[in-house]
Amino acid sequence: MEKTEIIEVKFGKLQGYIDEEISIFKGIPYVEPPVGELRLNAPILKKSWDGVLEALEYRPVSPQPPPINPLFPPPPQSESDCLNLNIWTPGCDANKRPVMFWIHGGSHIYGSGRLLNGKALSRRGDIVLVSINYRLGVLGNLYLPGAPANIGQLDQIAALKWAQNNIDYFGGDPDNVTIFGESAGATSVCTLMAMPKAKGLFHRAVSQSGAVTPNGFDLSVRKTTTEMILEELNLKLEDLEEFRRLPVEIIIKAMMKAQEKAFLTQTEMDFRPYIDGDSLPKHPTKAIQEGYAKDIELIVGTNLEEWRFWRAFEPKFEEYDSSEFIRRMKGILKSAGEDEKKTDGLIKMYKKSRKENNLSINLAETYEACMTDSIFRIPSIKVAEAQSNHQKNTFMYLFKWKTPYENGRYGAMHALEVCFVFGSFWEDYLFTFPKRTPETEALSKKMSDYWISFAKIGNPNFDNALRWPSYDKDSRKTMIFDNNIEIKEDPLNRERKMWSEMKNWSYF
Repeated sequence: MEKTEIIEVKFGKLQGYIDEEISIFKGIPYVEPPVGELRLNAPILKKSWDGVLEALEYRPVSPQPPPINPLFPPPPQSESDCLNLNIWTPGCDANKRPVMFWIHGGSHIYGSGRLLNGKALSRRGDIVLVSINYRLGVLGNLYLPGAPANIGQLDQIAALKWAQNNIDYFGGDPDNVTIFGESAGATSVCTLMAMPKAKGLFHRAVSQSGAVTPNGFDLSVRKTTTEMILEELNLKLEDLEEFRRLPVEIIIKAMMKAQEKAFLTQTEMDFRPYIDGDSLPKHPTKAIQEGYAKDIELIVGTNLEEWRFWRAFEPKFEEYDSSEFIRRMKGILKSAGEDEKKTDGLIKMYKKSRKENNLSINLAETYEACMTDSIFRIPSIKVAEAQSNHQKNTFMYLFKWKTPYENGRYGAMHALEVCFVFGSFWEDYLFTFPKRTPETEALSKKMSDYWISFAKIGNPNFDNALRWPSYDKDSRKTMIFDNNIEIKEDPLNRERKMWSEMKNWSYF
């Protein structure tokens, strides 16, 4: 292993290693260990360390339940050593490169910053790439009086502050930072756009499949979630100090038991950030709509068949009869504030639109399309609409490339686009995701280059590339990513119009 020169940042000396001309630093602590009185407390920026920190290996991640999706391997975990970040850079010099700051997904319960290798994207774009770990689940977003709200988001803000103070030592420009994330990471991106404490810490944003739903940030759901977990621990809302003294393993087990009960009783549990009137004053989409993030250039988009990702959890999915899918679609309408009696009309509209777009009209896939829209596509469109009123550099995409795995069973599923953006295919262990082929390489280069250009200048367009028009409510021009990329106006517009008329969406 070829090591880098020892560099000195504001908190001490550290040394990474070099791989294919990229200097890599792994497991850099950015705050003090979140244990004892700092469990369920705001992060405190890291104090100086003695000696030389060897940043050669990934460090543990936030404690979390075993992954419910068999596609993702469980990483080593440690509460005391989980708040760390990783950096890939072409050089620790004075070149002031754009910084791309990655926030991982995982329902705010799972995941880590170590899943994706930033080397290829850093090298291709001559950019500095940062990935982070932050507190998750029961340690990141509980509601307990006396504890700060949105602790996981506060960790992300602390990591952004660390980057502001130190990224120039790694050849990065603190005045040119793009945050980007997928799924829960994209939800975090949109939330950061609405958080006062994050102001000025980043300049551009990319939201890939964020779940910024109308009711997703309600405090009432966090209270229910917290109470269910505390019940398993024989604690009450006012027992913050007792909670801080419990072994983390017991807390995670209580969270898992509460999740099982919630599933059986169909009780909603959620670990997304929540509106507390302080750290997050209002719903992110509402704040964006009111111009709170008007200076932030934005790319936002989703995948065509997001919900197919969850087929991995239901091996007998295709065996369900029509009554099960109808029951589920009634639930979708109910969550949107609509009468369940409208289910037949909902199904007819989806089937008509899907037939017009040469998509399957069987009920299982119609249900999946409805879930994709309600949780990911429509919320993302609403964010794009809101920002486009204030920021001309707002861009929308729809990712349609389909994985061939299991005869196409998973389609253009959730998280599939991430490999293409990073140019780092997960073929070693995530067999559902694409392998490196001439076809996938070609699409990956196009997507990577759009993201890189956006990080550099706030606009994804560059020489000799298909022009990606900005998004507005008149034309709704959207980039379609597939083997052949193209621009379409208002794709799947029947569904968009229907959702915009639903009660809970009228808020936006």
